[in-house]
Amino acid sequence: MRVSRMQAVLRELLQGLRNTLWETLSEVWGRSPNNMVPIATSRTVLINRRPFSHLLPLPRYPGNTITTAKYTLLTFLPKNLFEQFRRLANFYFLCLAIIHVTINSPVSPLTSVLPLVLVICVTAVKQGYEDWLRHREDNKVNNSPSRVLLEGEVKEVPRREISVGDIVQVRRDEEFPCDLLLLTCHDVIEAKSDVTTGSCDVTTANLDGETNLKTFVCPVETRELRTHQQLWKLTATVQCQLPHANLYDFKGKMEVYRGSGLPTTASLNTDNLLPRGARLKNTSTVYGVAIYTGEETKMALNSKMTSNKFSIVEKSMNSFLAFFMVLLLVEVTVCTTLKYYLYGNDVSKIQKFWGTSFLKWDDELSGPGELEGVRVNTSDVNEELGQVQYLFTDKTGTLTENTMHLRQCSVEGVKYTDVGGDLHVLDEETNTTTPLRDLKDEVERFLVTLALCHTVKVAVPSPTMSKGGKKRSTNDTHLHTLTPDYQASSPDEKALVEACARYGIVFRGVKSNSITLDVRGQTRSYKRLQVLQFDPDRKCMSVVVREEASGRIWLLTKGAESSVLRRCADAAHQQPLHDTTLAHIDDYALLGLRTLVVARKELDYKHYQVFASQLSKARQVVEGREAAVREVTERMEAELRLLGATGVEDLLQEGVQETLEALRAAGIKVWVLTGDKVETAVNIAYSCGHFKRFMTVLSLTSLHDLHQAESVLQMCWEVSEEEGSYGLVVDGGSLVLLMEHHKRDFYDLCCRCWSVVCCRMSPRQKAEMVRLVKTAKERPRCAAIGDGANDVSMIQEAHVGIGIMGKEGRQAVTCADFGISRFQFLQKVLLVHGHWSYVRVAVFIQFSFYKNVVFNTPMVFYAVWSAFSTQSVYDGLLLTMYNITCTSLPVLVYSLVEQNLPSSVLLTRPHLYQLNANNAYMSWRVFFQWNLFALWHALVLYFGLMLVCYDDTCGLPHGQTSDLYLFGLTLGTLCVFVTNLKIALETNYFTVVFAGALVVAFLGQSAMYVIYCGLPVP
Repeated sequence: MRVSRMQAVLRELLQGLRNTLWETLSEVWGRSPNNMVPIATSRTVLINRRPFSHLLPLPRYPGNTITTAKYTLLTFLPKNLFEQFRRLANFYFLCLAIIHVTINSPVSPLTSVLPLVLVICVTAVKQGYEDWLRHREDNKVNNSPSRVLLEGEVKEVPRREISVGDIVQVRRDEEFPCDLLLLTCHDVIEAKSDVTTGSCDVTTANLDGETNLKTFVCPVETRELRTHQQLWKLTATVQCQLPHANLYDFKGKMEVYRGSGLPTTASLNTDNLLPRGARLKNTSTVYGVAIYTGEETKMALNSKMTSNKFSIVEKSMNSFLAFFMVLLLVEVTVCTTLKYYLYGNDVSKIQKFWGTSFLKWDDELSGPGELEGVRVNTSDVNEELGQVQYLFTDKTGTLTENTMHLRQCSVEGVKYTDVGGDLHVLDEETNTTTPLRDLKDEVERFLVTLALCHTVKVAVPSPTMSKGGKKRSTNDTHLHTLTPDYQASSPDEKALVEACARYGIVFRGVKSNSITLDVRGQTRSYKRLQVLQFDPDRKCMSVVVREEASGRIWLLTKGAESSVLRRCADAAHQQPLHDTTLAHIDDYALLGLRTLVVARKELDYKHYQVFASQLSKARQVVEGREAAVREVTERMEAELRLLGATGVEDLLQEGVQETLEALRAAGIKVWVLTGDKVETAVNIAYSCGHFKRFMTVLSLTSLHDLHQAESVLQMCWEVSEEEGSYGLVVDGGSLVLLMEHHKRDFYDLCCRCWSVVCCRMSPRQKAEMVRLVKTAKERPRCAAIGDGANDVSMIQEAHVGIGIMGKEGRQAVTCADFGISRFQFLQKVLLVHGHWSYVRVAVFIQFSFYKNVVFNTPMVFYAVWSAFSTQSVYDGLLLTMYNITCTSLPVLVYSLVEQNLPSSVLLTRPHLYQLNANNAYMSWRVFFQWNLFALWHALVLYFGLMLVCYDDTCGLPHGQTSDLYLFGLTLGTLCVFVTNLKIALETNYFTVVFAGALVVAFLGQSAMYVIYCGLPVP
């Protein structure tokens, strides 16, 4: 019973290891383990293989050769040996044979070698014969005749010569030689003439086992083609999916060009594709263009490669052998890993630290007038810049300039616009403007409220020079009339206060909570009583002021329409104003303007005293202070009177559109997370190229209950299953429902879309969106970029956090891993420096393993050679200095200056960024490649030197013999030379510094031994 349990456990362990290896290789090769669907999404086929220009090369696709055999003459021996030694029994006895051959064994090596050779040879002959039979069948199929349209005539060619784009003729009861897009069908009616029928019957029993006939149809654009000349003159392209194994899934489109006009487009689906292996029935002749050929046909992709089978007895025996072999490997691995860690960790840290200097020294990442270049807060994630798959970005200050200008406003239901710094009335019907010569009372109230409801400060003006060269005093009366220089933490507030000053309502500053305004030449004073700061939950801010002249107390509020409008009075006479203002807000959003709603209400003194007392008590609460303050402010910010709304413009930063295009081409999905309203965010997304006009934009907004969320999500999911490009818009309120009840479905829908915009997002929701993607099953690498304090949570949640040195302070840069001054610099940071950093670090790590395997493996060989004595083949000095000096400098220089591709190439060809996707340089395949090279080099060095010293002279004169010291010195020197030459072969950017590092390493090792050997021995 115990044995059977152990067998079951070992079987599960081996199966898990097998699945893990298969998934790893699938990620390296870019295919999924189940359906083998490639990462790319489409291919283009030129019908008749006729390019539109002689300058354009034809796309290259695999030929129509089918291979079911496993071996060729060149691969038979190595591949067959590999297959046989995959059996643990054979591998185990091979190890025994090697040990018996290499040591002075009391048992003759023939006792293990001869049985092993006999078993291997007999098995190889048997498998070779079986594979020869498969080759014979493959040749019969590949050389079977097919008919292809060439130069306007149908010619017979071997099936293997069919290429993608060829038009192939197939007759009744014949098998389709490859996957064909049906163009036209001809049938004979009463032996008189051919007619086009538009459809044909096919049996697919060879593919899916169904014996019933299936009908396939021709595209409308080609079904009327009758003659060979018409087919040969057909100029068209087909864009379709890349090859995949699903027999019932084919999507694409065909563009047919006639004359010089625009092409006509026909959509394609599964009913248009004739799969290889199916047979034509009930139709005289069909013509189709080859879409998938050879190993890319659906039949081939659904055919499993021939593999060796194992009996249950052999599997059980393998489990027992695996147990003992894994036990030995664990012991060796633990010791080896500790050695690599002790020797390689410090150098890796030095490499990462120094490597950031090149990022900071890049002058192209410092814009004109910028005081700072790239800021690096941590050097631990340099290589992560080359692995980004998702980028989460804020909008305001990140994609836009965060330099605001008031462009339009709505006051009491009337639109106004800024024209040349003056306020004009905007006629909505004629779209004409009329200058506003005198401020109306309602406009004055609106502007006074904006000039009071803020936290802007006035900068103290410095003395300036007059035209006569004299210094002007700050008491100069002329200086008093100038617009003050405002400073604000929020660019929105500064823009609004500056606009008020342009229109005649000038904010002069605050002194001891006393506010001074110039209102059309008259000075007014207000006492600031309370400031209720903006917070993401309330989405508004308020101030309480007392007008000194009249003693009236006002509560002034501005904020998002979703917050302020619900706080306004619900009186019937106010509803038309609410509706008109909301319509104006939507208009501003369509123009890409940032919107705020302005309201106020008057407080009597007693009411204010109660409010001030409650607020003071709430602010004194230690536990739950925020909730207590929010409860008081909610009661105060109620029953407001709506005054109007503002539309502030925030221009796009330079180079944003080009950067987003480059990131998209690099395979990075960009999600915009912003607090703006939906219409504003969507319009900015279109203007910056995040959304394309040809995209289908799905919407998950204004979802109020679970049932509505489920139905809209299902509808969006069904739409996204069709062929096309998709974008997605979701708002914060809807996101709450989706994240709580349909998180996985929502994520899957997002993954189907290239562009995602999330609006009305709180900082917490931004971080939740990053976490949603970051913790997905695929574990993609995520980067986040923003410029404000509200982006800190998102930046810290991502694998790589990038802060913009913007106008909303430096908190984002301080909390981020990297800081840049402009969004456009992200293109070079990721595509160039990220690419280089990843390659440098990955090769550095692989080389660290490689050089230690090369150096330590000869000691294992020598232990076998010396009857497992404790004697080391190397001198103690070399053991100590090998990793410290002999082999550290060249690879360190490599990891700092290597440029496997020039920056100009990486910037102009952003798709090269995907070469490193999914940690390609650190895959198991690459790991084993490096270590197999290391084992081979160690084998050649040790046994090659043993061969040279076979006669004990090692080439020394006068018959002198070498000792262990000379042998170890020679072997160690060869290891140093070979490993350093290996990193020299890996470099693609050979510099004087790197060459100098090699010279220092070679000469330094020699000098070290000269000095060491010259020291006197006491």
